[in-house]
Amino acid sequence: MAIAAADIATNVSQAWAAYLISDRSARPAPHDHVYASAYRTCERRMALELVAPASQPPWPAEVLAKFRRGADRERDLLIDLTRVGRFAQPEFEVVSHQERFQLRDRKGRVAITGKVDARIRTNGQNAPLEVKAWAPFLVDRIDTFDDLFNSPWTRSGAYQLLAYLYGAGEPCGYLLLDRSGLPRLLPVELDRHLDAMEDFLTRAERVLDHHQAGTLPDFLDDPVECQRCPFYGHTCNPPLSAGPIDVLTDPELESLLERRESLKGAGHDFDSLDKEVKQRLRGVLRGIVGHFHIRGKWGAQSHIELPADLKKQYTTTDPKGRFTLDIVRL
Repeated sequence: MAIAAADIATNVSQAWAAYLISDRSARPAPHDHVYASAYRTCERRMALELVAPASQPPWPAEVLAKFRRGADRERDLLIDLTRVGRFAQPEFEVVSHQERFQLRDRKGRVAITGKVDARIRTNGQNAPLEVKAWAPFLVDRIDTFDDLFNSPWTRSGAYQLLAYLYGAGEPCGYLLLDRSGLPRLLPVELDRHLDAMEDFLTRAERVLDHHQAGTLPDFLDDPVECQRCPFYGHTCNPPLSAGPIDVLTDPELESLLERRESLKGAGHDFDSLDKEVKQRLRGVLRGIVGHFHIRGKWGAQSHIELPADLKKQYTTTDPKGRFTLDIVRL
């Protein structure tokens, strides 16, 4: 018996999801240091990631697929970069892949650990290199290394490379970003971001203090950050003043809202000017204003006039027929 094409497609999608879930690595185990990629605005979250990492909800298959694609792209970028080095003047090499490091705090404890993807060796320099294959809507908004601090989805990547530079005593490094066109290589200078790195190390030190004492840092008084946290609502229940609320952990939607906010002022100006211009040009069929050619035309418009009692008889009300949104930056 033949199977419909739609059923085959559904079966393949379900099998793909099952494969990704089965291939998922084991649940994370507790550890006694902070990962370089785990800078968080909330120190309580950083502490929970040490003592109860497995309590975070498992990633769904769709997200696992995105992680897998990102890892594949990062690997491919490093392979291409190795080949590209032969065409550069002066030539460069990509060496020391997945080099591990650890950074001690002021009490001598191993506070931050991690690894850097590779190093670029050229012209007597041997600078660290970190590769990121973030979603295009995130990368399109990054022109300099400082831009990484503007988004919660890229901020930890900035601290990851800074931690390596700080721990290895390197003055500079590079961040390679995947893009739809040519990849972008961003230079990173440690001296310009020493304050940020000191903040990360201080946070990690306080988290280790709580870890050794068997306590947790105070709740963060930031509903937006709390509702983005994977521990929120089960392992961590801060006394937020807000009532029931849908938590939408969607970096693409958040990026769209940020873009919308940045264009809101310009949009209001355009709408106001557009309305005024069209009012003043109403009835002009052909005209020229400066460098602008104006064309207008009349069109028919129909109206249905009904007696009030008949209109009421045929009017129905849907309690969910209209939906409005009020979007305000917190």
